[in-house]
Amino acid sequence: MSDDKHGPQPSLRPTAPSTIAVCALAAGALTMLLVARYYQQVPDLTWYNSAVIFALAALLAWLAWTTGRTLHPSARSLRAQSAGRAEDRPRAGTVRGPEHALQIARFAVLAKAAAIGGAIFFGAYLGFTIWLAVQSDRLQAATDDLPGAILGAVSCAALTAAALWLEHSCRIPPSQEEDEDRSPG
Repeated sequence: MSDDKHGPQPSLRPTAPSTIAVCALAAGALTMLLVARYYQQVPDLTWYNSAVIFALAALLAWLAWTTGRTLHPSARSLRAQSAGRAEDRPRAGTVRGPEHALQIARFAVLAKAAAIGGAIFFGAYLGFTIWLAVQSDRLQAATDDLPGAILGAVSCAALTAAALWLEHSCRIPPSQEEDEDRSPG
């Protein structure tokens, strides 16, 4: 997997939409089966569980925004940087030093894990929500638990979306040297 000219190739690939879908569907189906059998033993669905997930989604969204601004600067920020000396200016999409590259790699791994975990919990909350919606006309407890399940599903969807955004923001654009190497002229 190593090319003598360019060194080792990266092995961390973007999360596939099919992976997200399979994780969510499998978790939803398993949750519906378990809730149908063990609903009496399920702990209460409280709002603060969803608040913690929303806070994590907000953190990942902030990391995605700042990482995206660093790796993909806007034309306006590039013009502002061009006022300095040419040797002091970083080029668009460059990562200064190995510690920055390592930080971006860590963000990418965090994003991938959060996307898959968020999809699994989204499927679980969605399966719970569907079961509760079906049973809400028969069981008062199901009616009481339904808003918490809906809030949990929404918070997990936000977590998955923020994680996918962070994962996308961690993509380093090709440098000018790589573009010149790939051009057929």
